[in-house]
Amino acid sequence: MLPKPVAPRSWWLTVAAFLMSSAVACAGALVASAQAAGTSNLGLQAVGTTGTIVTGADHFAASGDTTVNISVGSLSGGTTRVVAGPDSDLPNAVQFPSYVRSGTYPRAVVRLLQSSGDALSPGASDFEYGAVFRLNAVSSGRSADNGNNLFQRGLYADRAQFKLQIDSGYPSCLVKGSTGRVFAKSNVKLAPDTWYRATCSRIGSRVAVAVTRYGAASTVSRSVGGSIGTLTFGSSVRASIGGKLSNSGALVSSTDQFNGAVASVWVGPAS
Repeated sequence: MLPKPVAPRSWWLTVAAFLMSSAVACAGALVASAQAAGTSNLGLQAVGTTGTIVTGADHFAASGDTTVNISVGSLSGGTTRVVAGPDSDLPNAVQFPSYVRSGTYPRAVVRLLQSSGDALSPGASDFEYGAVFRLNAVSSGRSADNGNNLFQRGLYADRAQFKLQIDSGYPSCLVKGSTGRVFAKSNVKLAPDTWYRATCSRIGSRVAVAVTRYGAASTVSRSVGGSIGTLTFGSSVRASIGGKLSNSGALVSSTDQFNGAVASVWVGPAS
């Protein structure tokens, strides 16, 4: 029997080098993939002819690499309409129903169902979200509406939630994850019928709320620390603009209807 041929040492070195370089390349790809997680973004800006009823995606200009299916849910015949925005950069806004002190209360909420990307699913990543808006002079005072929920995903009792709201004229941010929730309330009292930009951010274990009168240079910020963990949402859980939704996408009876206009919302990596 003839002995098995032995490959030259140089051949083994070449194979070893190839395997090592392949492993490094794969590891690099995995690292890049991990770094890319939670870096998606989404921006929505109101568009359309003033006075038209907002029905869905046709009334929003979207930006970013996350896509959403947009619809409008209502109770008691509530509608949203296109109105003038704050300036030429944001020429349009969505007007939500006005507050009703008693009796039948028409309400409406814009629903966002994430279809690709992960901007609305930040996980454990640092992220921020916010809106440009103006608040009506009267906006709360009954059990079905004791606040103004502007932009959120998830409800208080859910395992995860992020929310921008206005209570008694003060904007606040809440972020809840697997290990706790952190709530940050601004000390800026909003003037009614005035345009503002509010931004919520989660960076590590801190949540911050920043409020700027739209077009002004100065920003007032407040930051609060605490345990948050990871934000994990079911794929069917919708984000909402203008009020609260159940996990099935229906408006809840205690809607906390936002009474005012919203020109834009956004969510993405913390800057």
